[in-house]
Amino acid sequence: MRGSMVSDEGLGIVEVVIGMLLLAVIAVAILPALWQGIQYSSQQSATATATRELNSLIEGIRENPDCGQIGTATSAHTFTDGSGATITSAGSYSACPAPSRTVTIALTATDAGGYVLATLKAIVYVP
Repeated sequence: MRGSMVSDEGLGIVEVVIGMLLLAVIAVAILPALWQGIQYSSQQSATATATRELNSLIEGIRENPDCGQIGTATSAHTFTDGSGATITSAGSYSACPAPSRTVTIALTATDAGGYVLATLKAIVYVP
């Protein structure tokens, strides 16, 4: 006579619930690190955009090195980064044209909160 055998195939509801609970605990544990990584990535993106824009202004001066172009590039400019945040650049420069025929330019990019994202100093020859 054959007896009925209990099958142990698959997982029971208790095992599934415990597994889900463990996954939830792990997810909650790594959530702060994930959030911090997203914030850091956003900040680095804004810094890269600011640096690229400042370099673009300097390259524009080097293509047409005259005092008018330098004055235009060092005046206030506003641009946006990939997330739509506003970044403002402004700068200063030494006397134009200087006796040595070079002009020192300093540019700074700040976000809407006044945090400095990038600074750039360059020397440009004015013929």
